[in-house]
Amino acid sequence: MKTSHTTTRWKKGSITIELLIAFTILVLATSAVIIVVFGNQSVAVDTQTNHEALYRAQTILEQARARSRADFFSVVSGNAVVEQSGAIAYTKKLDVADLDVFTKQATSTVSWQVGARSFSIVLSTLLTDPELVLSGDTCNPTITGDWSHPQGLGNGDIASSEGATGLDAFNHKVFLTTTPSDVNKDDLYIFDVSDPDPSGPPAHKLPILGSLNIGDGLEDVRVAGRFAYVVPAASSSAQLLTIDAQDMSDPTRVATLDVTPGVTGYGNTLAYAKRTIYLGLTKSTGPELHIIDVSDPLNPTVVGTLETDTAINNIVIDSVHDIAYLALAATSTGQLWKIDVSDPTTPVALEKFFPGTDHWVGQSVALSKVTGNVFLGRMRDIGGNDVDLYALHPDITQSPFGTVTQTKDDGFTRMVIRENLLFASNKQTNLGFQVWDISNPANMTMFGSLNIQQASTAGMDCEGDYIFIGQRSQDALQIIGPS
Repeated sequence: MKTSHTTTRWKKGSITIELLIAFTILVLATSAVIIVVFGNQSVAVDTQTNHEALYRAQTILEQARARSRADFFSVVSGNAVVEQSGAIAYTKKLDVADLDVFTKQATSTVSWQVGARSFSIVLSTLLTDPELVLSGDTCNPTITGDWSHPQGLGNGDIASSEGATGLDAFNHKVFLTTTPSDVNKDDLYIFDVSDPDPSGPPAHKLPILGSLNIGDGLEDVRVAGRFAYVVPAASSSAQLLTIDAQDMSDPTRVATLDVTPGVTGYGNTLAYAKRTIYLGLTKSTGPELHIIDVSDPLNPTVVGTLETDTAINNIVIDSVHDIAYLALAATSTGQLWKIDVSDPTTPVALEKFFPGTDHWVGQSVALSKVTGNVFLGRMRDIGGNDVDLYALHPDITQSPFGTVTQTKDDGFTRMVIRENLLFASNKQTNLGFQVWDISNPANMTMFGSLNIQQASTAGMDCEGDYIFIGQRSQDALQIIGPS
């Protein structure tokens, strides 16, 4: 009996232990299932938020890329922005670094929190502007610094005292042309302007990377990639030369184009856009405007011409709308023409502006990318005071918004527009560089000025935040920046 009772008690204890083990296994299994289930839910939530964050980061970069195609200089770093999606708050930010004139590095960052955990996604890409690389039109349209007090920075000397006839700033270099009286002196110079105000020695003097003696003198220059296109002076039998400047210490002429066999005109000014050179001649017995395909720089080819019956002094291209604006010398023909060049083989004059004043010539054109307004700068030939500057509607046949009249010895020789400011070289004594506020074109006011040496009639360009002026002296190049 005793043994049987003990056995019964032992069996009951075993059953209890088995039940405890079973419950333990059940609890462990249930816990594991719960952990897996909730873990899967957490992973699913993390995956979803990651996908949403990745989409937002990609969208930021795509928007930056789209803006860069419309206006490369408008792509800049922005402030952080919070976007709520359900229970998750995503913080989005775009950072932009300028690697060089043509390249920006855009980085998008999206960060968020889930409970106490922090997450972020960072994407980066390079943005480039092929048109800038090819055209050299590297002026930043956004104003920075105080231009009410512009200051002279570095300057560059050349061998002859005749000064600059034209210049083009491109990728921290300035290509400058001159027409020396001594045929043994160089007529093309390449300056290094990566430091706009060198400390020297000598102080403020810009280094020359290379130069070239064509022998005829040069009137103007435009740069596209490794090639520079120059206009020989009147004594030459050619109107366009291609210069290979890959080795800037030894630039070399590689192509020559004569567009006027048997006629009297010669090259006077140049413009460049979309692998095309626009060459303006002095008054000729043939067409004064020649449109030249330079997609093969070694074989420039005339594809279209237009007769203006007067000298072309300046050409500005609106490459977005395929419009060329011509500043012309003669009053009778109209001193500003608006040309449709969408078909370069057949340029068509759309509109003409007639100031109606003899003895003054159309000398320069500037186009506002913000408003589409057009500005015509003029110079005195003979006679008294008259309008130096016209502010015109996009339809240039309409009555002008407003005008500026200085003295008879003045004249707006070259102009650049950035936002609401017009930068101009001028012949006025002690006011050779002028900045005009054109936010109200009906009442333009002088915003700033700088006394420089007498400005050349064809030497002015802009790159980044700096203005480059050609001067009529041995000190032929002057850089101007904001204070």
